[in-house]
Amino acid sequence: MYSVWFCDLKKALEALEKVRPHFKTFTVIRGNVYGDFIIEDGINTYIVKHNDFSVWYLEGGWHGKWVEVS
Repeated sequence: MYSVWFCDLKKALEALEKVRPHFKTFTVIRGNVYGDFIIEDGINTYIVKHNDFSVWYLEGGWHGKWVEVS
């Protein structure tokens, strides 16, 4: 587990809610080595990049690929 900026957490959640308006609950929020937010809701995994707050979805499980959500 890596550290992320707490002040950016609100921005990350707002970015996720903007592209996924029905996303209301999560099970895990953690950081990666780059300072990005990894957010899981028990079924889906998203990453919110810290530099531009773009939202990416993990398609196909952990053996899949990251796809940008627009």
